[in-house]
Amino acid sequence: MSHLHVERATLPEVESFLRAHPYAILPLGSTEQHGPHLPLATDTLLASAFCDRLAEKSGGLVLPAVPLGYSWTWRDLPGTLTLRFDTLLEVVRDIAESLARSGVRALCTVTGHEANRGPLKYALRERIVDHVDIGVLNLFYPGMERILEEADSPAWRGALLHAEEVETSMMLATHPELVHGDRAVRDYPEAPASYGMTATTMGDLMASGVFGDATVADAGKGRRWLELSTDEAARLWRDFLVEHEVRGAP
Repeated sequence: MSHLHVERATLPEVESFLRAHPYAILPLGSTEQHGPHLPLATDTLLASAFCDRLAEKSGGLVLPAVPLGYSWTWRDLPGTLTLRFDTLLEVVRDIAESLARSGVRALCTVTGHEANRGPLKYALRERIVDHVDIGVLNLFYPGMERILEEADSPAWRGALLHAEEVETSMMLATHPELVHGDRAVRDYPEAPASYGMTATTMGDLMASGVFGDATVADAGKGRRWLELSTDEAARLWRDFLVEHEVRGAP
């Protein structure tokens, strides 16, 4: 067995697994608005589904998903739960320290929430590299450029995804019972020329909560894009494990 879900396993099973495969995969999500048609747990659900597929392709101890992230943008909307930037850095460091004490030598973090990418980058630089004896690979949907090229609608700005075609398609592929397709909308809020250079956020600009076109989503595209992205993630993860000489690497 090359992968194991830690929350479903016993202590002897985890000990045995890590002796042979001392590497782990951590899904990171958020609890925040995703328009009128998707649940607030969308990022967490997608990160977990992604990590399940990644583990099947490349192995690892699959950790429980962290359901909270850096969601300051949506902080004034009901249901949103956000960690401060520094809090998220410390959460990731604490997890890395716990894993290192268990003998884990490499960790792959997979975030389903774009705004977590900044804290994860700085957690690696400032909280882990100089303090924790563990290698870390941070991922966010590798192959996104190709996915956006294949999409039937343009991204809102750059590669920003929020409740639009890509996320909705992936949710239809993984959790169709949670998608309210009859409420999906097409929405491209206008942004000032200075967007990204000031404190103005997506939350300040939102109308429906969708940023893009959710009406053209379908499960087939979601399955294809998840397969494409997890294939690329598995390649990166396998290469990372080999480069760091982690035993049991696939």
